[in-house]
Amino acid sequence: MKKEKFNHLLGKSRCEVIKEIGDGFNYFTNTVWTYEVGKTWIGKRIILSIKFKDEKASEVSLSTSFRRC
Repeated sequence: MKKEKFNHLLGKSRCEVIKEIGDGFNYFTNTVWTYEVGKTWIGKRIILSIKFKDEKASEVSLSTSFRRC
């Protein structure tokens, strides 16, 4: 999975992100939201992190982990 797949979220407000990919058990006012967006072939979770600055998504990153979000 590529980070570029989620670059369209940059600049969107929190409400727009919720409409697009759901709330995902994120506290509305947190500056970082996380979503589990997939798994690798060995079972690692692919985690999308969205950082908000001034109420807009400013950074998107992907990481892998065996732990939950």
